[in-house]
Amino acid sequence: MLRKQIKDYSKTNQMAAKRFQEMLEETIRQYHERRKRLIAEEAGAAQEEIIRNATEQALRILREMNADRDSFRKIGLTFEEKAFYDILIALRDQYNFEYGEDKTVGGVTVNERCKSLAKKIKEIIDTNSSFADWLNNQIIRDQLKFDIKACLIKNGYPPQYSPEVFRKVMEQVENFEENNG
Repeated sequence: MLRKQIKDYSKTNQMAAKRFQEMLEETIRQYHERRKRLIAEEAGAAQEEIIRNATEQALRILREMNADRDSFRKIGLTFEEKAFYDILIALRDQYNFEYGEDKTVGGVTVNERCKSLAKKIKEIIDTNSSFADWLNNQIIRDQLKFDIKACLIKNGYPPQYSPEVFRKVMEQVENFEENNG
């Protein structure tokens, strides 16, 4: 059930869903490791504790995923814009470059530059996809890629040119359009 929810979440927000999938895989790995260490006599009571721990971890993942789903309101974005915000923040952190300033607002980290850029990306997608089915029209698809790349460069994201960063942002754009377009 949790895998299905994570898969559904990935249709809009690949980055957050990947994080939750990794958490679930780690929970499952820990569960199997604990079970391997049991000898037959210990199996009864220990088995119950292993199951209880795995269940608690799965519930924690579910709570965190629901909190993440609802965090877009605290940030001041739409649910869809937050998917782009998340990829921008994740890539900034992964490639260790500075972009805007993080501030904690209502228990949620907010970066105004990433927030503004996420809104611009979503606006470009809405504009391009409103004219035709971009997935089946290579000209519109190429224009969308060009417009998003130009938007990223114009807004200084990332500060140093990185084809890998552009590719990963476009993966989120394409994932979003394929599942929500």
